[in-house]
Amino acid sequence: MQPISPRVVELLNEALTFELTVTNAYFLNARMLDNWGLPRLGKVFYDLSIGEMKDADAYIQRILMFDGHPNVQRLGHIQVGETPEEMLRLALESEVSAVRLFNSAASECHALGDNATALVFEESAREEEEHADWFESQLDAIRATGVQNYLAQQVDVSVNPA
Repeated sequence: MQPISPRVVELLNEALTFELTVTNAYFLNARMLDNWGLPRLGKVFYDLSIGEMKDADAYIQRILMFDGHPNVQRLGHIQVGETPEEMLRLALESEVSAVRLFNSAASECHALGDNATALVFEESAREEEEHADWFESQLDAIRATGVQNYLAQQVDVSVNPA
């Protein structure tokens, strides 16, 4: 196996930073939404936070495979909306940024001759595109039905607090 370019480890750490940052933002969104009585939307954010944490784990493992040092101390700016609609908008912006980040990293890895890591980034970009599409659909639903009607669908009255 050819030696891995240090730049590949840098790119993996950039992806790790993104994943850890969004994990924290989505987890906080989930808890805020639950607290506001919107557990259906809260569960979506919670599940996404777990998925992003698993993605972070995969990046950590790949960095270690290359004998690199995973930088788990670095986080980006965590943006948390003050309303459910703002949370959805910020999440969409984050996912679109992630797609750009991962596509750029994939291109760079191909140029460096690391096609396997490029494929990892391409798969990450595809997953983030799916997330972005879901957030975009929710914002479209809000525009079509109004925020109050949308939020009424996020309340789960079957949840018994006892």
